[in-house]
Amino acid sequence: MNTPAAVCPPNFKEHEFTYSCDLKRSMEKTWEYLMTPETFTRGQVWPWRVEFIDTPREDGSIASGFDVGTLNAHHGPLMNFCGVISLVEESDEVCVRHLDYGYGAYAIGFRFIRPVKLIIQVESKGPDACHVTVTVRSHARKSLCASWTLMQRLFWPSFKRLLRRGVR
Repeated sequence: MNTPAAVCPPNFKEHEFTYSCDLKRSMEKTWEYLMTPETFTRGQVWPWRVEFIDTPREDGSIASGFDVGTLNAHHGPLMNFCGVISLVEESDEVCVRHLDYGYGAYAIGFRFIRPVKLIIQVESKGPDACHVTVTVRSHARKSLCASWTLMQRLFWPSFKRLLRRGVR
């Protein structure tokens, strides 16, 4: 999907960070956990917050949770990641979800880092194992790319701990 947010502004550079981990958990249970909004909203640390907004569709139905079309916001000090669930694909071997961030989303400040897309993929590695890959695409000031990579490297290992604790 090519949205206006996907256009890299002048003086910014396209930045992609990928984090992967293996879990001794089934793909089905891991994906179920990742498709439950409460996984991200329960126990939130103040003042950061994750919100899902039930969103009317053109056909009159309502998109909610991780349905395609649901509006989503991760916000707090130094961040405003507002977007929409744009893709959910599920099969017996791999499941993937895309969250496209809109124009105005930022980390640190709008002048510095603008997230574009968050992709979460879970791949089966047998009945009791899976491989999780998280990809964060952003536009970042050229001078901040190394710092943004470091911030991602520090943050995403906590995601593996969340999965190990949460997926039974």
